Amino acid sequence: MATTSPVAAGNGGYAGAYLRIGLGAPALGMGNIGVALPADGFGTYYNPAAMPWLPAKTVSLSYSFMSLDRRFNYIGFALPLPPAGGFSAGWIYSGVDNIRAYNSRGEDVGKINHGLHAFYFSFGMKLGGLLNPGARLPFIHPDFIAIGVTLKFLLENINDAAEFDYSAKGVGLDIGILMKPTEWLNVGYQIKDLRSALKSNTNNIFERGSTLDNAFPVSQRVGLFTRTPLPWLQLGYDFEWSTAGDKKHHVGVAVGTPAARLRAGYDANRLTFGAGLNLKFFKKHHIILDYAFVDDVFGEGVSHVFSWQFEL
Repeated sequence: MATTSPVAAGNGGYAGAYLRIGLGAPALGMGNIGVALPADGFGTYYNPAAMPWLPAKTVSLSYSFMSLDRRFNYIGFALPLPPAGGFSAGWIYSGVDNIRAYNSRGEDVGKINHGLHAFYFSFGMKLGGLLNPGARLPFIHPDFIAIGVTLKFLLENINDAAEFDYSAKGVGLDIGILMKPTEWLNVGYQIKDLRSALKSNTNNIFERGSTLDNAFPVSQRVGLFTRTPLPWLQLGYDFEWSTAGDKKHHVGVAVGTPAARLRAGYDANRLTFGAGLNLKFFKKHHIILDYAFVDDVFGEGVSHVFSWQFEL
């Protein structure tokens, strides 16, 4: 039973489409770039190698207003681990409730609920700290490159609150690399959904049940993020490809100051827009509020994404 989403164009007909939508209004507002973005609370999704550069302990929330009664939400916590590491944990929930169900004769048999979950655990470390913690290596600056790994636990449920109860479970792995060759340039790479699959057994549901193994396509991204000589202008680009044969270009631009930004982007075949505010409270803490507008792909309706980050 493959999971699909019309929002994840190209790969949408394959299992795990809910993990290819994108996460967080900052990245989505810039065309769903993310593999080379500066570290924030949503980095566990795009590139776990960014975790060592987190500015502070961060609680992250994201809520999407989507058409067709769909839901896509996230809550996470991330923290730097000085001098060279970073950790993040998060939970993605996607689903639709109260779907009308019909039998083979076209009779209404009630409602079913469909829920998809992914639990993320990420760790990243700067390569200099990994090779020789606390030392400045002559051939590589400790802050030049970092690697990261994300372990994901996956769960799918479809039930009618009565007799029908389908569930599938699985695990997956993401690996990322982030390089900072200069103060104004980030270069990132991610390989996503290694060994990711949802496995289930339907013998307890159907007379002729079977064991299902719905593997996710493996996707890869390489990207750039630059702070231009104009202090108010930032640019980003990701190229994404997968074993499903899909290829996507993601382009994003942000203008403004650290306190307020406007964003725009091109995500494969749709436009995105966004805005954000960074508010300081209690002298050293920050509340970051972001919004993204994501256009539709197949006429399924636009999405409005709201994100909150609390730097503690």
